[in-house]
Amino acid sequence: MTASKLQRLLLWGAWLVAAVLLSRFSMDFVKEMPMRLAAPFVLLVAAALTIAALNLVAAGQRQPSREQRTTTRFMTALMLLSVPLGFLASSLDCTGLSPEGCTPFCTFIKMIWVPAMAVACGVYWRWRAPAMALIILLMIFVPLAPHCTCFNVGNGWWIERVGASPTCYAWGFTTSLIALGALRAGQRQWLSLLVNAAIIGGATAFFVGHHYFHFPW
Repeated sequence: MTASKLQRLLLWGAWLVAAVLLSRFSMDFVKEMPMRLAAPFVLLVAAALTIAALNLVAAGQRQPSREQRTTTRFMTALMLLSVPLGFLASSLDCTGLSPEGCTPFCTFIKMIWVPAMAVACGVYWRWRAPAMALIILLMIFVPLAPHCTCFNVGNGWWIERVGASPTCYAWGFTTSLIALGALRAGQRQWLSLLVNAAIIGGATAFFVGHHYFHFPW
């Protein structure tokens, strides 16, 4: 199996994982939260999964040429930046500005793994080595290991069944999936970036509301 085919399979596997995590989160959110909050959340989930799927379908049809890569270097930087930013925003939602998470694994992801992903993205942007794209793709799966013990709307269903939740970094995982898929496809990059900005902005707004104003919980 070639590296390109492996990457394509992993991207589709990542889409299925994101679909499961975000769909479960949406169902719980709709049941527990007011519709004025649930509706935008569900719409964002639908938009994220749709653009991610469109990117992956396009990526299976064509690859961007060297000329396209050269002319979209600034966009490539923005896309790659959304990978660590998505995970950072997800981390802030859970732990706030504290360097420690609810478990040692959470602390490891926040303090070590997210910076490591940022370095990997920087290396890929500088040299565009295909193997580095595959490494980044593999790295984004690690934060999904069930570890979170904070019982809330997003985590409760998982904690009751497996003892820990994989949901905390689901949005960071999704922004990474969108970014990597868009870079591989070589199209819909502005739309992908817009969706990622909405996800990161929404997560940041939740961080402020949750940790400083106890809203929505």
